[in-house]
Amino acid sequence: MRLKYALKYMFVLFCVITTFQVIFIWVLSLILGADFTMTMQDIMRFPVISLASVLPTLIFVQRKSKKTQARAEEIIRSALHLALTAGAVFGLLIYFNWLDATNAAYIISFFLVVYIAAYTFQELRDRKLAKQLNERINAFHNAENETHRD
Repeated sequence: MRLKYALKYMFVLFCVITTFQVIFIWVLSLILGADFTMTMQDIMRFPVISLASVLPTLIFVQRKSKKTQARAEEIIRSALHLALTAGAVFGLLIYFNWLDATNAAYIISFFLVVYIAAYTFQELRDRKLAKQLNERINAFHNAENETHRD
């Protein structure tokens, strides 16, 4: 991924994550009602958490074309992205006392399951697309060969 596209993607992610945080707090305030309190300092922490969660996306920026990227390098980048994102988000949530450290293990395991499921879904989709493209290319070549034989 080129830096220009990564920065655009990071901006979109930042906005989405911040929006979800605001929606979560709004729903939490509806559930808790009068017991809900939030300070300005808490509100200022939203962008910090959003920024920390999108910065690991820079791992996917590379100088060379993706064609030269090895499969092992892609897996290592994805695993490193997962570790850095989870570490930044959960570390800040624990630091800001928004998350109890004992509950973090459950949430991290859920985060890991969702990440692995998304990665697996993407791989299956990519393989299916590659198979369809290969079938179409082979059909095209076969049709071309039939045309030249006549």
